Amino acid sequence: MKTNLIYLAVALVMIALTGCSGKSTAESGVSDSLTVDTILANPETFVGQSVTIEGVVSHLCKHGGRKAFLLGSDVNTMIRCDATPEMGNVFPQETIHQPLRVTGVVMESRLDENTIRELEMNRQGQIERITEQQGAEEAANFSNAPTGCETERKAAGQEEVETFAAQMADYRRRIAERDSIEGKPYLSTYYIQATAYEMLPQ
Repeated sequence: MKTNLIYLAVALVMIALTGCSGKSTAESGVSDSLTVDTILANPETFVGQSVTIEGVVSHLCKHGGRKAFLLGSDVNTMIRCDATPEMGNVFPQETIHQPLRVTGVVMESRLDENTIRELEMNRQGQIERITEQQGAEEAANFSNAPTGCETERKAAGQEEVETFAAQMADYRRRIAERDSIEGKPYLSTYYIQATAYEMLPQ
């Protein structure tokens, strides 16, 4: 009986010491973050889950820094992180080319034929307004200009696709391929809806 009491006392002391001297993940230098490659290897299994990932910021979108692209193991592997009100709606400019730890929810965006048709209708409306207000030449320049930024096209697998028409044609081709192989008539894009971030030492 006395021996059991001694073991119990030792156990309680160990628990107390652990509680007093315990460190957070960040303080202890141990990271439980996932890599970009891990998420993208099987992204559908993470949809709806809160995750923490680490990567170097390759690019911030020019519209106020609301989108940051984290690199994986190479320049062709990246995931988009969208800033939310919880983290101030923006990634600061000083995060470019810096290692970042981002916490957020993995989201899936689906693109199907109906979405493509809606995009085409909106685009046609833009062209008609430009034609009316600025002339046919400006409208033609708009039609032939690259859509989106180069980094966003790369993240969507369209690095070599620039014009809107070519982009829509590429989407339709890829949707048809996926439908024939997987029975899914849509494309999936995965991104992180970021709720917090932390700059890491280089």
